[in-house]
Amino acid sequence: MKEDKQVREGVVLSRTPDGTAEVLVLDLSVCEGCEGNCNERDHDNSVKIWTQDPIGVSKSDKVELELSPRSFGKISGIVFGIPAVSLLVGLGLGTLVSNFLLGGSYPRALQGGLSGLLFLLSLVFLVLYDRRLAEASENRAVITRKLN
Repeated sequence: MKEDKQVREGVVLSRTPDGTAEVLVLDLSVCEGCEGNCNERDHDNSVKIWTQDPIGVSKSDKVELELSPRSFGKISGIVFGIPAVSLLVGLGLGTLVSNFLLGGSYPRALQGGLSGLLFLLSLVFLVLYDRRLAEASENRAVITRKLN
């Protein structure tokens, strides 16, 4: 399945020597009629992102960006699927532990306790995984050309 890239405009805020740039992706709905005379304060709904800079832009350049979308299905599967599966596994483990080790005593307490514990562990895993992705994630945007 082909990724649909989104083209947006932005203003370069800073550039690093390693070929990345911080860009303010403009909310063009506020720019109607300003003819480029507005400044960063006028763009409340705009977003600052780090992009790949293969063309060598400078600070204050107006640029065109290509943004690659993230897979919504994959993200929602991770965020909702892992905790749901951990709850079900906790119910199953609670039942097994109750039946085999405790002779059927306390099945609901063990089911609830193990489900809650596994659910909390899955949330801790998701937070750590999200931090790792944020640190190691490649830039989703690439500067394609200068506009000024």
